[in-house]
Amino acid sequence: MDAKVNNSAVWVFRGLVLAAAVLMLVSWLLPWWTVDIESFGKDMVQIRPWGLALNVRMGDFKVLMKGADMPVWFAPFMWTYFGACMLALLVGAFIGRKEVGIGRFKIDLDQLLIGGTGLSYFVVGIVTAIYGSMRSKQIMGIPLLGRSFIDLGDPLVTFVESRFMLGYYLIYVTALLLIALAFFRDKIYERFD
Repeated sequence: MDAKVNNSAVWVFRGLVLAAAVLMLVSWLLPWWTVDIESFGKDMVQIRPWGLALNVRMGDFKVLMKGADMPVWFAPFMWTYFGACMLALLVGAFIGRKEVGIGRFKIDLDQLLIGGTGLSYFVVGIVTAIYGSMRSKQIMGIPLLGRSFIDLGDPLVTFVESRFMLGYYLIYVTALLLIALAFFRDKIYERFD
């Protein structure tokens, strides 16, 4: 750590990184996308970071979800990703200014870990939307967002509405916050010096 940086400035930066980590945790635990089935209720199908969750009240509409299961490796992979992100943020918050080289470029390891985590989470949000759009159309025959009509024969005729939820929007808030923290770290140190 640079001797010129005031200890209180370092703790302010660490606090901001840890606040972003808590925001990421909240985003991770909340559902990202849902489907409401008019004749059955709200939140019948949800996408969570580690896979799909079906409401037990879906009844006969479970036929819509045939083939929607994620591969068996997906949930452990996503939980490993989340753990790696939390570790990167923890290390990034407390490692101080340790410079590493990437080819000709030099960057501080804390900025790389924090900004890299933010960038990777941003990519997760984009991939989720693209993959979810393809799968919702392919599996359920509905758009990723909006209201549509399903007719699978009586009694499976109804309207459904699909939408992103708060957890999904928090992906981008968290990602942008982490990228900003990495980019403006020195400004934060100067401000609280």
